[in-house]
Amino acid sequence: MNDVKKDSVVDNVLESEIQKCAKCGKCRSICPVFIETGNESMVARGRISLAEALRNGEIFHTELLRDYLLSCKKCLRCSSICPSGVDYDLIIQTMLDDMASHLGIWFIPRMIFRLFLTRRWLFNILLKAASLFQRLVPLKRQGTMRHLPLMFKGGRWIPPLSKKSALNKYRNTRKITNPKMRVGFYVGCLINYVYTDIADAVIEVLNHLGVEVVVPPKQLCCGIPARSLGDVKTAQKLAEINVKVFEEANVDFIINACATCGRTLKRDYPRILGDSALKLTDKLYDISEFIEKFFAYETKALNTKITYHDPCHLYWGQNISKQPRDILKRSSAFHEMETPERCCGGGGVFNLLHYDLSMKIGEYKAMAIEKSGAEVVATGCPGCRLQIEDLLAARNSPVKCTHTIQVLRDAMLSSTK
Repeated sequence: MNDVKKDSVVDNVLESEIQKCAKCGKCRSICPVFIETGNESMVARGRISLAEALRNGEIFHTELLRDYLLSCKKCLRCSSICPSGVDYDLIIQTMLDDMASHLGIWFIPRMIFRLFLTRRWLFNILLKAASLFQRLVPLKRQGTMRHLPLMFKGGRWIPPLSKKSALNKYRNTRKITNPKMRVGFYVGCLINYVYTDIADAVIEVLNHLGVEVVVPPKQLCCGIPARSLGDVKTAQKLAEINVKVFEEANVDFIINACATCGRTLKRDYPRILGDSALKLTDKLYDISEFIEKFFAYETKALNTKITYHDPCHLYWGQNISKQPRDILKRSSAFHEMETPERCCGGGGVFNLLHYDLSMKIGEYKAMAIEKSGAEVVATGCPGCRLQIEDLLAARNSPVKCTHTIQVLRDAMLSSTK
């Protein structure tokens, strides 16, 4: 196990990317984890050095090394500033895959990924058990959990689970007379089970615009939790099912309202499945991107003062920042916060393993939101909404968090009254 084979994935895939890194250290200036820890092993340059040392047989596969890799938030900020164009995301993901192949995947996550994520009915049972647990166990304050598949880790408060999931609520398509187009809606886990109000807004807005929305009931998790721990087998199975489900839906376009899911579908699926993934990814749009590209619409701006948080996987991962702002400017009394693109500190598995660090990273975001004077902070990712609600709850802040599409829905409805 301690010998690094010459034909290993680390050698073959990472050789050129590792060599690109000039070790200039620019990533240190913007990495949210390094800014808080000052640990060279917790920044892109340091992890690339670890990859190089592993490739050369100078270090070996250990749990400590895996912890350094999992301390990466995958916010993608380092790639945006790298003067050498290093594909750091490829390096870190390949390293995690390689680590899982040598050390295996921890038992509980592996069981959840392979038993529950690939079987919707079992996952629904798990969520119902979590809902019962939530009602029976007294909790200290209203915080938020970090990621559905690993909900029990750390004993964190679980946000109210919807009595009816979005997939069940919208399993029968709402028919539109003479629709302009027919789109599929990739829901994702958090919107399906917790933030069903986001799904409501997506469908109401698109129906209002004359779009028929199909919500395929057999769609599954995008696979990012499994992908984050190097479970390639589960990630591939989920990707194959989702591509097939949306191909069979026979829709003009596919939309999503989760920055992380969208980024996973667009970037990871082609890596996992090759060209067969293009049947999904070529049709895929973030909801704000889709609306601004294809529609003219009327709104009556709300009097509510609203600011906007850029999700990392939307801003850095998909280059989408103007579209949600255009929507909010037409729909509210919009006011920009300081450095809105700065990471909120969430990050799924990262938050589970490094919760205190996650909250520390997020302190600046919470202060920026409050300093903006906004009554509401909008964002384009339910994962960021989880984190921001946790941050604001910890400060007893009255500021509410919502999704951009919900603001647009309210402004559209106001325009028809």
